[in-house]
Amino acid sequence: MTYEEIVFTIDNKRRFGKACGRDVTKELMKALDYPEKDLHIIHIAGTNGKGSVAAFVSSILQAASFASKDHFKVGLFTSPHLIEYTERIQIDGKQISREDVTRLGERLLSLELNLEPTMFDYWLAMAMLYFKEQNVKYVVLETGLGGAKDSTNGLSVKPEVCAITSIGLEHTQYLGNTLGEIAGEKAGIIKIGVPVVIGEMPNEASEVIINKCKELGCQYTLAGEVSKDKKLGLFGNYQRKNAAVAIETVKSLGLAINNQNIDSGLAKAVWPGRMQIISEHPFIMVDGAHNPSGVQALYESLRTEFPKEKISFIMAVMADKDYLSMAKIMAPIAQRIYTVTVESDRALQAKELADAIGELGIDAKSCDSYQDALNQALLQDEKVVAFGSLYFIGEVLGMKG
Repeated sequence: MTYEEIVFTIDNKRRFGKACGRDVTKELMKALDYPEKDLHIIHIAGTNGKGSVAAFVSSILQAASFASKDHFKVGLFTSPHLIEYTERIQIDGKQISREDVTRLGERLLSLELNLEPTMFDYWLAMAMLYFKEQNVKYVVLETGLGGAKDSTNGLSVKPEVCAITSIGLEHTQYLGNTLGEIAGEKAGIIKIGVPVVIGEMPNEASEVIINKCKELGCQYTLAGEVSKDKKLGLFGNYQRKNAAVAIETVKSLGLAINNQNIDSGLAKAVWPGRMQIISEHPFIMVDGAHNPSGVQALYESLRTEFPKEKISFIMAVMADKDYLSMAKIMAPIAQRIYTVTVESDRALQAKELADAIGELGIDAKSCDSYQDALNQALLQDEKVVAFGSLYFIGEVLGMKG
């Protein structure tokens, strides 16, 4: 099979499996003779920020490894990808090759299993095989959806540390209808005696996580926010909270990591599609905020960085998202919201989105494409920010490339 055939076959597996993802992973790991058994896992969950925290942690560990005589490799597993599937699996900042995806993908697709893996399950299993082959020591592992039943929670090894970045209302049909219920699901990654880092979140959520820590005898740390004199590779005021979670997570590993390693790692961190400025003149930014809490963080950062300025937004969302709340949050700084349809079966049509936003009293206009929306937005001589879906941001960055 070719790389394209492997990716097409895996991509067309069920998005949400009939079986619990955790149980699928257990069967997969057993069938593969537990490739994860010698890996040191750093497990990260949360509604928003987990990708940024994963990027910060990976970058800090790489800086520490570079400065050490005893070099070690750092693996990173994240989702979704923005442009290329290989983004999901990285070692020391370098993506897995297409050749390795093809080779490992063929092996995985040939397995005879009782439970049906999803696309996410296959990529997770591929990551574990690849990290083992490449003698990776530390694996920064981002959950997919939730925690307790998530596929990443089915590995046979206990993590070195768990981090829960934030809690907000998302995927309520799967995770629960309240912050407490969702926090309980995310806290499912916590294991007996494993240190836990907790990001800033509502008390209703943090109390659930703290109680879980006490129940399982885990030391826990409440992360705050790094000072403004810290240089961060990721743009946005909210990244200071994510950086604080990352620092406490790395410190929980008990490694000989100094402040110079931490500062270097924070400054060099890269996480595409999150408040990423893709043009200075004219100013164009993209951000994968796709739920109300993520949009709130984007709004606050924009308001802080560009006070009193109106912004032209380009918005595209999936139909199952709380897009009205997202639009309401942006309303105070929005000159107009241009809407676009994402290339996905799950997408909300641009006209339907614009009509819904218009009923809120917000100036909105549907467009045929991102380029069409961008051309109209640039005529306003204002800053342009595209947001609403990571898949949409992937399309934008793909066009830029």
